[in-house]
Amino acid sequence: MSSLDHFAVGVAIRDRLAEALPALRQVRIAASLAEIADWQPVSPAVWVIWDGDRVAESAGRGQAQLVRQRWVVALIVRSLKDAASGGGVIEAAGPLLSRLLALLMGWQPPMPGCRPLERTDAPQPGYGAGYGYFPLAFLAPLHLHGDPA
Repeated sequence: MSSLDHFAVGVAIRDRLAEALPALRQVRIAASLAEIADWQPVSPAVWVIWDGDRVAESAGRGQAQLVRQRWVVALIVRSLKDAASGGGVIEAAGPLLSRLLALLMGWQPPMPGCRPLERTDAPQPGYGAGYGYFPLAFLAPLHLHGDPA
């Protein structure tokens, strides 16, 4: 994967979800979960967020590494039903979250050196007046190779 875009996994996740879930009004790469409150995105939407790399293994004096990229996939939904309690938002999110998990758990991004996605612990969900965001997190194990000159 050394010659590819370091964020190619996120692009592949975005494209897979946009194609498989036409009900989503927006699927985009975003910088952070904090942006959701500022942007107030359309609904339903999914934002794909890179959450860093963790080096799992290293060999050859660091020239070959297994890196686990962490990707957060946040579902954003709005609902005025039971807005005070968030009940309508939770009802709207449940089926979409199940579909997101089915599409991404164990999915193999189409790039060399990447293994299937693994679900991992995710950030807590967030709620506002009539909307909620529900983050899921996945590890993308990548085999990276340096090209020392």
